[in-house]
Amino acid sequence: MLLIVLTSLCAEGTPVLVLELCRWWLICGIRPTIVLFYPQPNDLAPEFEALGIPLIYLQLPKAGLGRYAKLTKEIYQLCYQLKPSAVLSMPLGWHTCVAYGAKCAGVKRVAAHVGNYPPHWSGLAFQKFRLQIQLGRPVTDRLICCSNYIRQGVLAHFNLTPTEAVTIYNGCPFNCVANPVAKVTVRSDNRPFIVGMVARLEQHKDQPTLIRAAGLLKNQGFKIQVNLVGEGRRRKEYETLIDELSLQDTVYLLGMRRDIPSLLQQMDAFVFSAKPDEGFGIALVEAMAAGVPIVATDVGACREILQNGLSGILVKPESPEHLAKGILTVMNLPYEAAKRTQIARERAQSVFSIEAMAQAYSHELRLSNKTTQQRALNG
Repeated sequence: MLLIVLTSLCAEGTPVLVLELCRWWLICGIRPTIVLFYPQPNDLAPEFEALGIPLIYLQLPKAGLGRYAKLTKEIYQLCYQLKPSAVLSMPLGWHTCVAYGAKCAGVKRVAAHVGNYPPHWSGLAFQKFRLQIQLGRPVTDRLICCSNYIRQGVLAHFNLTPTEAVTIYNGCPFNCVANPVAKVTVRSDNRPFIVGMVARLEQHKDQPTLIRAAGLLKNQGFKIQVNLVGEGRRRKEYETLIDELSLQDTVYLLGMRRDIPSLLQQMDAFVFSAKPDEGFGIALVEAMAAGVPIVATDVGACREILQNGLSGILVKPESPEHLAKGILTVMNLPYEAAKRTQIARERAQSVFSIEAMAQAYSHELRLSNKTTQQRALNG
């Protein structure tokens, strides 16, 4: 049995990824149990429950030093009772408490997921974060980084040895991608050019640059529609920016959605505007698999995923002007965009599959053998 620790079950990012991993592991005969810090948001609870996966809510306090001791104690009690063969912590930093609780209960293998570049520029906050990582080193068997860019940052800024961190790319369930063919969109005066971005409305993403780029394109007379999919703490800030730029008829905040494949098929271009601490961006891979032309910020993770621009257009970070120019390139040169898109689709299917991710995690967690993996691949 595998114990997986999550913050919550919001229908975005890491929880969605864990859901897809669990589908594959169940086919392999591996029994996951999900442990959650908080009961809300719980958008994905019905989908986990439909798979028969137990959900355990800790109701961890959101403030105070006592929550660290409470987490360690409750993980210990759960591991002592359930006796999992491995524990996977998706929150980093918190994994230290998880790992001590698990190891004290006799769990042999503990790993933690690393989804973002170490924020070494954040001063005292980063020093505290690095201390948490150091405290967890004796009881954490592996930090699993979602890109080589992240792993390099982890080794450099947390002062770890190469054996302590490994790269496993996030995966995409390609059977959920509707009509995955390279898209050729010829600009039309009769309808807007639809641009989409799927990402949490959080600090390490950069939707404001896309909103401002939309304003530039609108002011230049281009008919464009920008759909921002996702929810988060910065929603009010983005609503204010949209109002200030008079883009209420151009930029739409669609909130949290579970029909991403359908939304991708409606897009003429997918934009992934991010900051340097972006770790991977599974939505970027989903767009690659769906055959949608991509414009992304030229930061480490995007550069790695898009092969230095071979699979999509890379533009200068935090520059509305350069982002607008990238969108115009897709708009005005659709057949060149389609060539990059075809390369992106082939890369997504060969490198970023959910099966490859699940197998690699299984290996690191010592979960399964070749027999169970082959059974999963044979369906």
